[in-house]
Amino acid sequence: MATPFRLKRSSVAGKRPGALQKGELAINFHDGHLFAERDTGGVGIGTTITLLTPWKESFGGGAIQYTGVVTATRYEGEGGNLTLGTPTSGSYRTGALSLTSSTKVDNSIEHLNYILGKLVPNEPDTIGGVSLTLDGAAGTGRLCAGFTATNNTGGSAPVAGTQYTRNTDSTITTAYITEYGPGDSGTIEGFVNAIGIGSTAFNDTFGQGAIKSDNGTFGALQIANDKDAVDSTRNVGIASFFYEVYDARFINAASPDGFNMAHMSHAGNSTANLFWYEDPSTVGAPVISFSGVTAPSSPTLNYSSGVPHYTQASANNFTYTMTVTNATGDMYSDHVFVTSDGATSGFNDPGDKTYTNFSGANPPVRNFGVGTGVDCVITNTVKDLHLTLTSDHFSRYDVVTPYGAHNDQRVSYSTNINIMGTTATTTQIDEDNILITSLGTGSGNATRVNAGAAGDNPTAVYSTWNASSQVASYEAVTRGGVLRHDQTNYSTGYLPAGPDYSSGRSGAQYFQMQLMRSDVSQFNISVTGSYGGCWVCLPDNSAWTSALSGTNGWASMFAAYRGSGVPTSGEPGCASGGNMSGSSGTFTSVFGTESSSNDSNNRILIRWRLDNGDSITAMSFSAT
Repeated sequence: MATPFRLKRSSVAGKRPGALQKGELAINFHDGHLFAERDTGGVGIGTTITLLTPWKESFGGGAIQYTGVVTATRYEGEGGNLTLGTPTSGSYRTGALSLTSSTKVDNSIEHLNYILGKLVPNEPDTIGGVSLTLDGAAGTGRLCAGFTATNNTGGSAPVAGTQYTRNTDSTITTAYITEYGPGDSGTIEGFVNAIGIGSTAFNDTFGQGAIKSDNGTFGALQIANDKDAVDSTRNVGIASFFYEVYDARFINAASPDGFNMAHMSHAGNSTANLFWYEDPSTVGAPVISFSGVTAPSSPTLNYSSGVPHYTQASANNFTYTMTVTNATGDMYSDHVFVTSDGATSGFNDPGDKTYTNFSGANPPVRNFGVGTGVDCVITNTVKDLHLTLTSDHFSRYDVVTPYGAHNDQRVSYSTNINIMGTTATTTQIDEDNILITSLGTGSGNATRVNAGAAGDNPTAVYSTWNASSQVASYEAVTRGGVLRHDQTNYSTGYLPAGPDYSSGRSGAQYFQMQLMRSDVSQFNISVTGSYGGCWVCLPDNSAWTSALSGTNGWASMFAAYRGSGVPTSGEPGCASGGNMSGSSGTFTSVFGTESSSNDSNNRILIRWRLDNGDSITAMSFSAT
């Protein structure tokens, strides 16, 4: 049968029953407490009286009070009415917070957390968005067109013409990304083409909670330099034992042929994606070769001393064919893949060459020029200047692809080329235009005239010079801007082909010119080069020619002026302030008491002698 319940009662304050029978409850009507007997399960006293209502409800309700210690496995609910109470010292000291025994617990904790937040240093930089860089990659390359490259990324396919990092050894290793964090929590993982290739969970390495160092290699992921963030050079000022930082990289991760992608992730942050192309091409380095050079077939010519020269006309272009083998593999370097080293002394720069110049496209197709080379015609245009080109005629070229380079290649050509542009020059020797500066009265520069005869002092003549006619054996030759004692066969070994001056010209050769100026009684002669003699004449001045009748009117710059009157046959010198000796310099010629104005044509003749090996590269005349 069931045990009936019975109630015991008391009205004495603080009274609790000594013992209760099964089914009995005790009520203290003074205190409002209810008691029951609890079986202790054999621990200590066999049974004990338990207060079932250890609290007192405040009059009016809304709150309860408890005397003694309250324990519970868990407290839930709003803590806004919990207060701090009174500390053992009896009161709260002055500090970061103003506290009293009635201060609410939740408000105090919130305020304290706010203050502590100002004291905690910022976390070190995370790997979010950090760039990865391949270490030991084979440079970069652009993807060729005309084939479908393998795409291992699971994302967008690689695009022809776009530049990618190039790798060739089927593994990748990246440079370390350094001093990122936090290196004491979370898991870092590496991925290649979305496939995990290594991971590790970070632990505390420093401080009271230290477990172990996180340095090590985990698959193809390597962690190094795990250290307290106080030693960070990236985020300085972090106090010790708050955070840790680490370095990370991929090491010898497998890299399949084709387009690939890699990244690292840690604690919800990921590096930027690293893309590269694993290039399986076996093509060799590019090679440049050349055809023979084609000279102009119908050239436009200028002449000097009977020697033909090319002008800068387009009819004078020289051409040859450049051939490049192994121009691409899967990749190429740039649309401009053959570059010129620039102009030469005689020809303008033909310019860099692109794949389109080789009848290709931009971007070029895969394996362009492999097996059979591709061709480009190189056109070389003559410069507008005066010279003889004897070596290094045409530009050198460099070719570069991802598979190698072939540099400093120049077509072989040994034929000398004479050039004389249409623009007159005064910095070299131009038979029709030898510089006169601020001298006397008149205009125009000095020009060459016929020397008339062999010998130092022949009868003075000044007949018009014909630059296109073959010169006499006693005439010096101006070729390529240089006046020279010449014994050259221009019919072979030179372009344009010219006269044969190789025989009967071993003796002295002369170069004679005229200056047409009035009011000149003295002038300077500037010369660069070597020569065997120099004479001056006023051919239409009778006083001058009479005094120098023994030299046919020629006064010598290799001898000093006599000091008075005019030079004479016995004293034919006309140099003042220093005699010429066959070397470079500026020398003064004087006419004594005469002037070019006393010459009926205001004509001054100057006659140079060149011996074997002599040459003059510059000459001019000016006022003293």
